[in-house]
Amino acid sequence: MMVQHFSSVLILVISMVVLCKGLTGYKTNIPTQTCPPDKHLFTNCTNPCVYNGSITLCESSPNSQCVPDFCGACVTRFYSEQGQEIRCEIESGIICEQKTHTIGCPSGRGIRMTEANFGRTSREKCRHPYNLERLHNNTDCRAPNSLGVMQRLCDGRQRCNITVENEMFGADPCHGIYKYLEFDFECINPDEVNSNQKNEAGLFLMAVLLVSFTIF
Repeated sequence: MMVQHFSSVLILVISMVVLCKGLTGYKTNIPTQTCPPDKHLFTNCTNPCVYNGSITLCESSPNSQCVPDFCGACVTRFYSEQGQEIRCEIESGIICEQKTHTIGCPSGRGIRMTEANFGRTSREKCRHPYNLERLHNNTDCRAPNSLGVMQRLCDGRQRCNITVENEMFGADPCHGIYKYLEFDFECINPDEVNSNQKNEAGLFLMAVLLVSFTIF
């Protein structure tokens, strides 16, 4: 009897551990939570991997492992079996707030940003795992310096690594709204990149000379 009782208790404990690991998205080969000094650790928000009785899934990879991230916000990150972070946004040219993605061009070509907006212009794109309407109801949210920021970060480079945060654009364009970066770019030859940079420098110098001439 004692052996049977012990076996039953052991099975119950193992089942609870497996269940808890499944709900929290825990896996030994996934990086543990460590917030950098400039990131606030949120301790008062619900686990975004398991919310209102439902488990959050990655649209592009439903079998990936969900891990809550409480650094800077309450968001989800998804990892493969090898511990590599997975990009879950199905739409190209979109990166959800607090997420990181690398964009790039083929060898020998450079990035030229043509459009960018950090904010929210759609209720459907980049839905927060909590799925609360108040997090998505402002669809006229735009950071006015979005394109300039992206051009400074990426223009002329073959690859550009982007982490989408309010600080990246200087301020929060719409408080209380879960935002995303939407952008478009083209891949051009290095001589085109250099030509564009020279043209921009020439226009700036011409503007400075014109202002100086007007003053004097």
